[in-house]
Amino acid sequence: MSTPLPTQTPNVVITNPRARLIARTTLDIIGVVLGTVIVVDGATDAFSLTAVTVPFFVGWGYLRAAFGLGIDNTNTPKF
Repeated sequence: MSTPLPTQTPNVVITNPRARLIARTTLDIIGVVLGTVIVVDGATDAFSLTAVTVPFFVGWGYLRAAFGLGIDNTNTPKF
């Protein structure tokens, strides 16, 4: 009976690296766009989107942290 070879990243949550890349990139692009809107909103009195951007920023921050801890960390090889 043969023993299967161990993977490079044990306990992988998302096994497809392309899927992880797409998810991480999507979350990061949303963060950059949202951060840009918040910075521009704070720099001008021409408009105020605070009532919209702050709840979205809090939600995005939670999702990015959850993805980092739940997916990125478990897919990082241990040494």
